[in-house]
Amino acid sequence: MASILLWLSGALTIGLFIAMAVHSAPLSPGIPALQFTFDEAAFKAILAQWGPDGIELFRGHFRIDFPVLASYGLFGYLLVRYGCLFRQLDQTTRRLSSWTMPGAAVLDAIENLLHLQLISDTTSHAPAVYLIAGLVATGKWLLIANFMTGALYLLATKWRKGCEK
Repeated sequence: MASILLWLSGALTIGLFIAMAVHSAPLSPGIPALQFTFDEAAFKAILAQWGPDGIELFRGHFRIDFPVLASYGLFGYLLVRYGCLFRQLDQTTRRLSSWTMPGAAVLDAIENLLHLQLISDTTSHAPAVYLIAGLVATGKWLLIANFMTGALYLLATKWRKGCEK
């Protein structure tokens, strides 16, 4: 049952990510540019480039982004716990690794809520809100990059050694 959930969550993650990328493709600069802003001026400069239609498109992308983060968090957890790729790791490293993608998903959800707050009204927000949103997004991307790098390394190792059951 776990392997079925693993494959289903992986397929769902890929499908939702593609849908989100297609939906958000008209935004220029892309959403990651907004995620890596740390102050009001930079954040609002990107919103100004997007204009009202782009902001509405961005607001609409959250209907896909929240399911994406849930699916990649679940997929990462299941991959470490039930996939053979991470079996070569010691128990502590495996346990920590199993929470990397769910941790990234939690940070992604916090980032999304902060961004929704920042675009919800035209009032000024405390400078710390913009900084926190940028730091949370950076943390999310660092966790995802760490997981992907580790998984690629383990995949290369698996090809050399094979997957021991």
